Amino acid sequence: MSYTLTTLRSAIQNYTENSETTFNDNLRNFIRSTENRIFKLVDFENFRKNATSALTQNDEYVSTPSDFLAPFSMSLTNNNVKTFLLEKDVNFLQEYGPNAGTTGTPKYYGRFDTDNFIVAPTPDSAYAIELHYYYRPTSLADSTILFTVPASASFQLDETITGSTSGSTTVIFSKDNNTSMNVIAPLNAFTTGETITGARSGATTTISSQNLDSTTTWLSKNAMNAMLYGSLIEAYTYMKGEADLMTAYEKRFSEEIMRLKDLGEARENSDAYREGLVKRPRT
Repeated sequence: MSYTLTTLRSAIQNYTENSETTFNDNLRNFIRSTENRIFKLVDFENFRKNATSALTQNDEYVSTPSDFLAPFSMSLTNNNVKTFLLEKDVNFLQEYGPNAGTTGTPKYYGRFDTDNFIVAPTPDSAYAIELHYYYRPTSLADSTILFTVPASASFQLDETITGSTSGSTTVIFSKDNNTSMNVIAPLNAFTTGETITGARSGATTTISSQNLDSTTTWLSKNAMNAMLYGSLIEAYTYMKGEADLMTAYEKRFSEEIMRLKDLGEARENSDAYREGLVKRPRT
């Protein structure tokens, strides 16, 4: 079993016995907040990826990837030798290297703000680095629409399409070679029967039909109860609901988080290159 956006929305409405318009308008926010809470509490190995880049000489800052959620490791290559940097709190880094003009081979890294890491000491060369990190996957709250079209072969993955009638735009993230393509767009953004045009390919076709609820996510398949109880906590907080219900849902949510940790965190707690890491709180 699994949740789609529609079935999870319905479950929340049924549990809360609430289908009021403004409540419904906030259901996506409840779901998205629940996903964020789960990802903060559990490290899932299947949501890890690598990104390579290079430090800038005399610049202690490094940009985070756009889908970055949390770091796993950062390594630096110097003369073909890879060394793992130790993750430290930003206060430690600034105390270690109070003078950004003092350069050397970086030994430490940490999260400076939402968009940047900071390394210390400030790099004295443009060293190659590799970031192994947890990424934020597509949210169930972001409606995935399956377009059925007469032909989709000429369209390209990741290209922007525009609707001729609605004027809506979105990006194709998957498609087959014949008659379907998947996009993420708000409900009712496009109109069945309208022509869509690819920005890069110039391809055009018409939307024969739309399935607004054909997609699940890893969480909606493997963490159904956590998604439900987390969303109910968000919903009852919004509604200023009864305290005993909130307590019951928090208990069920916590139980599911413990199950997910057993499922998703099968990794060593003391890798040699990760000693000294600032650990995220566990509950």
